[in-house]
Amino acid sequence: MISGLLPGLHSNTIISVIANLGLEPEVVAILIISLFPAHLVTSFIPSIFFGIMERATVVATLPRHRMVLKGRGIEALKAVLLSAAFAALIAAALFFISLDAFPVVYEAVRAHMKFIVLIFSIILLLKTKKPHLSLLVFLLAGMLGYHSLNTDMYDPFLPLFSGMFAIGAILNYTKSKVPEQKDKKIGLSFLKFSVLGVFLGMFADLLPRISSPSQVATFAAIFMPMNTLGYLSALGSISISEGIFTLSTSASIDKARMGATVWLSEFIDIEQNLLLLISIFIISSAITVLVLYLSRNHIAKLASLDFSKMNIILAIYLAALTIVLNGVPGVVVLVLASGLGWVTIRMGVERTMLMGAVIVPTLMLLFRIFI
Repeated sequence: MISGLLPGLHSNTIISVIANLGLEPEVVAILIISLFPAHLVTSFIPSIFFGIMERATVVATLPRHRMVLKGRGIEALKAVLLSAAFAALIAAALFFISLDAFPVVYEAVRAHMKFIVLIFSIILLLKTKKPHLSLLVFLLAGMLGYHSLNTDMYDPFLPLFSGMFAIGAILNYTKSKVPEQKDKKIGLSFLKFSVLGVFLGMFADLLPRISSPSQVATFAAIFMPMNTLGYLSALGSISISEGIFTLSTSASIDKARMGATVWLSEFIDIEQNLLLLISIFIISSAITVLVLYLSRNHIAKLASLDFSKMNIILAIYLAALTIVLNGVPGVVVLVLASGLGWVTIRMGVERTMLMGAVIVPTLMLLFRIFI
């Protein structure tokens, strides 16, 4: 859980350290499958209370951090935690069905994937308030994303997303008092959107080059408002269900859609140990959700920190982490991404358009456009 609390620190980085400790393969496999869901769930805390994200939570930052500014951070946290637990159970129930369904569906849709992504991208752009400026931001982000992904940086998403979403927002920050975070009842009606999130997570795992939860969550904004608990529920469910279904794609179509699954396959036969792996995943998810839920009021105190000072600390932290992991190329991307994020906010363009950083390179790969 600790790794998820550190903004920008990807689970793959922690897993790579564990993999090189010289432990028995079975022990490493258990540690990986235990850490994976704990990191997924916990990583939403920085995105809620600091507005800082990693690849899986990037789109989640926008509505959840807004809720903190309205004193509803605990509501956002509870929605994410309850949805994650609910989604884990639904995904587990559908898991063994997916083993038979994935090979059939995968063959049926992969040839048409480029047109599906293109159509959703066009609809996403047309639904914005400023389509022309949105298209400009979308394409500029795409160019920057394409450049980043074609470098030899260790983690190209760190400077890309940290700059566009975190530092870009910090540069536009004006000091204001964050209201007290109240622990209000939220009901359970939003959980119906968790079911949608499960199927979107399945969609993310099934289709080539659409393996990022943030990409799928961006397209989900077409169908529902982003400032609702239902949308937050869907987002929390996408990450958890994708984590479960990536084991299914690995076993059924030999496609590991997430880095943790790739590492896992190095130490254990996934197909022969599916029940064990799913069981550990569910138990780890449940423990993490329970601990965070019981600690929600203490976690919410993070929002009371002086953000004018905290922003400086976070910016320095992200810059330092970028230098350590990616060197000078990472710093260049971080600066350019920060500028683009700043301009996007100043122009009044929806920041979901910055997801062009991963959608445009995806379209280029699907349509075999190489520069």
